[in-house]
Amino acid sequence: MSDQKRLLIAAVLMAAVLFISWQFMGKTVTENDSATVRSTIADQSTPEPIPVPEDSEAVKTTPEDTLSLKVYEETLAADITEKVQDEPDERLITVIIRGDGKDLVHAELTTAGGAIRSWELPQFEDMPGAGEGRCINFNGSNWLDRDIAFETDSRDTLIIDEQPRTLVLFTDDEREVRYTFTPDHYGFSIETIGFDEMISIPAGILPVSELNVNASKYFKAQWNAEKVKDRKSGDINEIEQVGNVRWIAARSHYFAIILMPESFERAYGYIFPSGSEESPSIGIQDTRVHVFAGPLDYGRLRKLGGDTSRLVDFGWPFIREIGRVLLWFCTNAISSVSNWGIKIIVLALVLKLVLLPLTGKSFKSMAKLKQVQPKMKELQEKYKSDPKVLQTAMQKLYREEGVNPLGGCLPMLMQMPVFFALYRVLANSVQLRGAPFMLWIQDLSHPEILIKLQPPILGLHGFGLLAVLMGIAMFFQQKMTMTDQNQKGMMYMMPVFMTFLFMRFPAGLTLYWFTNNLLTIAQQEMIKRKQEKEQT
Repeated sequence: MSDQKRLLIAAVLMAAVLFISWQFMGKTVTENDSATVRSTIADQSTPEPIPVPEDSEAVKTTPEDTLSLKVYEETLAADITEKVQDEPDERLITVIIRGDGKDLVHAELTTAGGAIRSWELPQFEDMPGAGEGRCINFNGSNWLDRDIAFETDSRDTLIIDEQPRTLVLFTDDEREVRYTFTPDHYGFSIETIGFDEMISIPAGILPVSELNVNASKYFKAQWNAEKVKDRKSGDINEIEQVGNVRWIAARSHYFAIILMPESFERAYGYIFPSGSEESPSIGIQDTRVHVFAGPLDYGRLRKLGGDTSRLVDFGWPFIREIGRVLLWFCTNAISSVSNWGIKIIVLALVLKLVLLPLTGKSFKSMAKLKQVQPKMKELQEKYKSDPKVLQTAMQKLYREEGVNPLGGCLPMLMQMPVFFALYRVLANSVQLRGAPFMLWIQDLSHPEILIKLQPPILGLHGFGLLAVLMGIAMFFQQKMTMTDQNQKGMMYMMPVFMTFLFMRFPAGLTLYWFTNNLLTIAQQEMIKRKQEKEQT
């Protein structure tokens, strides 16, 4: 049986169970099933037409029949008018959350279901590079919908800029939904009174907000139950209770909706089947829940707590700590610099200065190694038939000349953790999303493309000039430090390979490595001139 058939059978059984529960047990449906219930009610409320036999003659109506029909229509119209008058009118409440003098959220709530109809993030462009100019909007459908009519005494517009404010929605039978909004925060707390102990988010709320992405791998559910786990939307095939969680989230690459229990430290979390190309449906078993709906900003998530900062993937623990330091430096130490391309250049310069003592000794050792090449060749010719004696003689030569043959590798090895950490920071920090540098480089979080390729070739969507310049700089750097002519082939092959590799990396990472290569060439040239002066 295919997965689609399993989902169809599961959906039918769920609908049947929920309908029977609603009819005979008086339970309130959750927002995941509200669409099914509304459809069922609509089908039941549609009157069946009276069948007319095919072989019968046209029905003849008498004046008495006409009068009776007229009285019936007037009575039906009066009943409908009375019902409509009894139902409260739908009201839309606009909520504007501000922070640091900026509008963070423009939300729209409706009293029809007490749902959130729209949740816009004005600070984030919907699709960077597309030129549409729209902002991110979590509006896949009404979410947190209770499928009943509410009333409220609130004003039509709430501005949250100085202190928290609570929006109370209530019904005649004393059921309530309370939304509490806080300034400078992408989210709110929700408390339900008189409803089931489940607060859930339907599928499809988060939008695809990046170009050239595989939508089937773009969305996932993620949760923290003892340790952080995740599951792609397409791999969620049945309702699953994922443990006693500190939080559960539906997420894309840069944005998320996180549910955190407030009644307890932990609560049972659930994931529900959804389409493979839409954000998953999640739920948590509590009536008081904190909801974060915004960007995966590492600093904000750290303040939110519960290890929600793990939603930003900075890699392995050691690499993650280095990534945190790099991000802190760029967002705090040089916060006055607004252009992220300039930030990356400054970062490369600072790291070069920090590693200067180490790299200086390394380059001096490599220069000496280049000078003793003639003596090394003599030893190789003299002891070519006895490798053991040759090795002993070479080690003695290294000690006498003060040369470390591995010294040239040490600076590169020292930079590898920084390189990996920076890659994670550039690829996963929302601050870099759509961050321009200059000219055609308008998104440092994605590969630089100067010449587009349609269709892609070997995974490349285009060629970038910055990666080519980086490869050229790498070639000259290797040429300056090459000590063995037998490695000449590697001097050409390595820059070509790295150029191809960097065309797939974020432009910010390519900019960093290019800047680092230029600084290394300058440092090597300074050391070379200094040694030449000492020799003269």
